[in-house]
Amino acid sequence: MDTIAIPVLNCPVNATVEIPTSKSITNRALLVAVLAPGDSILENALFSEDWHLLSQA
Repeated sequence: MDTIAIPVLNCPVNATVEIPTSKSITNRALLVAVLAPGDSILENALFSEDWHLLSQA
Protein backbone atom coordinates (compact mmCIF):
# COMPACT_ATOMS: atom_id res chain seq x y z
CA MET A 1 0.00 0.00 0.00
CA ASP A 2 1.30 3.44 -0.90
CA THR A 3 1.51 6.13 1.74
CA ILE A 4 0.65 9.77 1.27
CA ALA A 5 2.27 12.54 3.30
CA ILE A 6 -0.30 14.99 4.62
CA PRO A 7 1.26 18.33 5.55
CA VAL A 8 0.31 20.08 8.78
CA LEU A 9 -1.35 23.44 8.15
CA ASN A 10 -0.09 26.43 10.10
CA CYS A 11 -3.09 28.63 9.30
CA PRO A 12 -6.91 28.41 9.44
CA VAL A 13 -8.73 26.76 6.55
CA ASN A 14 -11.31 28.83 4.69
CA ALA A 15 -13.08 26.52 2.25
CA THR A 16 -16.37 25.69 0.58
CA VAL A 17 -17.21 22.01 0.19
CA GLU A 18 -20.07 20.83 -2.03
CA ILE A 19 -21.34 17.32 -1.37
CA PRO A 20 -24.55 15.43 -2.26
CA THR A 21 -27.35 15.85 0.24
CA SER A 22 -28.42 13.03 2.55
CA LYS A 23 -29.54 12.74 6.16
CA SER A 24 -26.31 11.10 7.30
CA ILE A 25 -24.14 13.69 5.52
CA THR A 26 -26.26 16.47 7.04
CA ASN A 27 -25.64 15.00 10.50
CA ARG A 28 -21.90 14.73 9.87
CA ALA A 29 -21.78 18.28 8.50
CA LEU A 30 -23.54 19.50 11.64
CA LEU A 31 -20.90 17.82 13.82
CA VAL A 32 -18.07 19.34 11.76
CA ALA A 33 -19.71 22.78 11.95
CA VAL A 34 -19.95 22.53 15.73
CA LEU A 35 -16.27 21.61 16.03
CA ALA A 36 -15.05 24.31 13.62
CA PRO A 37 -14.12 27.71 15.04
CA GLY A 38 -16.19 30.65 13.84
CA ASP A 39 -19.44 30.53 11.89
CA SER A 40 -20.47 27.70 9.57
CA ILE A 41 -23.30 27.73 7.05
CA LEU A 42 -25.06 24.50 6.07
CA GLU A 43 -27.04 24.88 2.85
CA ASN A 44 -29.45 22.36 1.33
CA ALA A 45 -29.44 20.31 4.52
CA LEU A 46 -32.01 17.53 4.90
CA PHE A 47 -33.88 18.35 8.08
CA SER A 48 -35.24 15.33 9.91
CA GLU A 49 -36.11 14.27 13.44
CA ASP A 50 -32.63 12.86 14.06
CA TRP A 51 -31.03 16.08 12.75
CA HIS A 52 -33.25 18.10 15.07
CA LEU A 53 -32.32 15.93 18.08
CA LEU A 54 -28.62 16.11 17.20
CA SER A 55 -28.78 19.89 16.83
CA GLN A 56 -30.36 20.17 20.28
CA ALA A 57 -27.51 18.15 21.84
